[in-house]
Amino acid sequence: MLTSTPSWAAVMTRSGAEATVATRFAEAEPPIECYLPLLATRDRRCKKDDMPEKPMFPCYLFVHINNKQVYQTRTTRGVIAIVSSNHSIIQVPDREIEAIRRFEASQRKIHIHETGKLVKGAEVTLLSGEFAGMPGRLIRDCKDGNFSVQITALNMSFVLKVTRSELRASDGETTETQSS
Repeated sequence: MLTSTPSWAAVMTRSGAEATVATRFAEAEPPIECYLPLLATRDRRCKKDDMPEKPMFPCYLFVHINNKQVYQTRTTRGVIAIVSSNHSIIQVPDREIEAIRRFEASQRKIHIHETGKLVKGAEVTLLSGEFAGMPGRLIRDCKDGNFSVQITALNMSFVLKVTRSELRASDGETTETQSS
């Protein structure tokens, strides 16, 4: 439940309207603070160096609002809903927003998949990088000596390639796996 102190919340937008809604929030009176995380994506039609940016979470962006800004947020053109459960707005913890910001700034190449569509593996903790300290799940041991790790935030999965030294198994030891 939102209070007079601003909290982060996710907003669902119409398909392809994320940037337009972000602009409308910025131009609103009073302005609504928002955050639209973007990813540089590979497009086969573009040159290798030209990687267009697309929303990290298609049809979603984040707003930093208090209880008095809910109506203004909901009625902004292009907004479908503020993400909620049982008629209560779900607050996104600051640490998750900061992790997304760090990840966005890192420009790592990632693949996004819906949660549940990846093979489950060992529980791990990332020791370095943008997601340092966050729990994840080992997806596979890659042939080049790296590992694919799934980090779940906001019901989306980020698949990262990391080295063995960047992982710790949930029991506290360095992760050891067998190649398949």
